[in-house]
Amino acid sequence: MPLVVVDPGHGGRDPGTVGNGLQEKDVTLDAALKLREALERCGIDVIMTRTEDTLILPNGTIGEDLSARAAIANRNNADLFISWHVDSFSDPGVNGVAAWIYPTTRGTETEVIAEKIVNSVAQATGQRNRGVYVADFAVLRETNMSAVLIESGFITNPQEAANLASAAFREAQAEAAARAICKYFNLPFVPPADPVDPPTEPEPIPEWAREAIARVQNAGIMIGYEDGTFRPEQYVTRAELAVVLVRFYELLQSGRTL
Repeated sequence: MPLVVVDPGHGGRDPGTVGNGLQEKDVTLDAALKLREALERCGIDVIMTRTEDTLILPNGTIGEDLSARAAIANRNNADLFISWHVDSFSDPGVNGVAAWIYPTTRGTETEVIAEKIVNSVAQATGQRNRGVYVADFAVLRETNMSAVLIESGFITNPQEAANLASAAFREAQAEAAARAICKYFNLPFVPPADPVDPPTEPEPIPEWAREAIARVQNAGIMIGYEDGTFRPEQYVTRAELAVVLVRFYELLQSGRTL
């Protein structure tokens, strides 16, 4: 199975960009953890550069920390490196999702996977698709494998910041990125399982109605539901009322009483 290194940008004393009550390091960590969960569900091995609010090298410089992130991917012979970030700009109207790659990887498989990811995320979230850019970022320059840096939105745009603050929105981005990565590796995407509804607690029967309910149950007129509940507060449908009336009529015809 392919190995992907997922790198949540910044952390610890380096908050990254800030705006609208958010810090980049918090948004990126949660989204990256969600990406790991999605990739592992699809059978892809994942190594995180960080799983907590810390730098890789807490006592090092920011430059050394960036190099350490790339070194993790190189040391483990990763097949793909994904660095997750949040963007900012002086104009609060600027918005959208983008991917960045190293200049010399333009026209290579790195650009292919970058396009797949940004297209998938934009389609899933409705964000503006800003496409693929090139930059001399350390985590792109110093990695030996295909490396993509995702700018998942603009923290300086009020609406996009509100979206980025939503766990559901971050999950949608992560799932979309995972879907693109699976497609790149020719693996089937496994969607998240539907949440299991908790067991329904039976509604308590009011004291004043207990005797009457017991009598209609014993007579077989209203026996409740297959799961053993009576649901005293639930409305009766026309179908249920028809059954009750027929049972009551049969009770009268039999000469029995409640």
